[in-house]
Amino acid sequence: MLFQTIPIDVSDIVDANDVTGRDVVTALLIIAVSLLIAFAANRLIRKWLSSVEGLPEAARDSLSRFTGYLVVLVGVLIALPYLGFQSQPVLLILLVVAVLIFFASRPLLESFTAGLIIQARGPFGVGDLIQHGDYLGTVKETNGRTTIIVTPDGQTVAIPNISMLKAPITNLSDEGARRTTVNVGVAYGTDLDAALDVVTAAVTGLDLVLDDPQPTIGIISYEESAIRIQVWCWHLPSMMDEFLARDQVIRSIDRALRDAHIVIAFPQRDVWLRKPLDTHPDGVQE
Repeated sequence: MLFQTIPIDVSDIVDANDVTGRDVVTALLIIAVSLLIAFAANRLIRKWLSSVEGLPEAARDSLSRFTGYLVVLVGVLIALPYLGFQSQPVLLILLVVAVLIFFASRPLLESFTAGLIIQARGPFGVGDLIQHGDYLGTVKETNGRTTIIVTPDGQTVAIPNISMLKAPITNLSDEGARRTTVNVGVAYGTDLDAALDVVTAAVTGLDLVLDDPQPTIGIISYEESAIRIQVWCWHLPSMMDEFLARDQVIRSIDRALRDAHIVIAFPQRDVWLRKPLDTHPDGVQE
């Protein structure tokens, strides 16, 4: 209804009466040349950006494609007058369309910009294990709108790039190793020095536990039914490496403590039963 109230004269936008075959050929040549320039600019920008240290491949592709699209758009704007289009109305329409597209696609533009920022800053790369909010998984790709991760249970999750910038990102693969904590409780009365020696020997030399940094073992607390020993050990960063390393450490500690006849404590309680006092029929204790 709004546009029906605005009189539009097509002749104010395009006048094909004076367009000749030469004009059409010229317009087509301009568009063709713009395509060639866009192709060359795409390659040059990509080559130049490849020399920028730390800029991911995806960011180079996005910037080079944007440059190519911009060159083609300029070529089309130059060619339109040869086809009878009036420059000022066309530019006005393009401006209105651009404003409408901007507001309609603002979330997409924000995510695209966020994607460029993420790829330029490089907080993670493809194959890295990251944690973002409630999501934990391996990065599959980062495109113009989302970062795609694969969770440990095999689910594919697409996280908007703008969301990635608004909350902390933990890169669990950045250092090349991760630390796992394993706790074991020994019974009260245990020779703690001997227990620590046994646990240390149990976690040293395991093929899934890294030697550098070395495992750290110590007493951390007195608990209700046990004295707690804590083991810090390092392994490769993937979720499967963590699972297998933890399994190997627990098995080795359990086997070593049993062989050394050291009791692995478990919750237990002593119950004292008292005989009730004899009472007089009148309620008076005898």
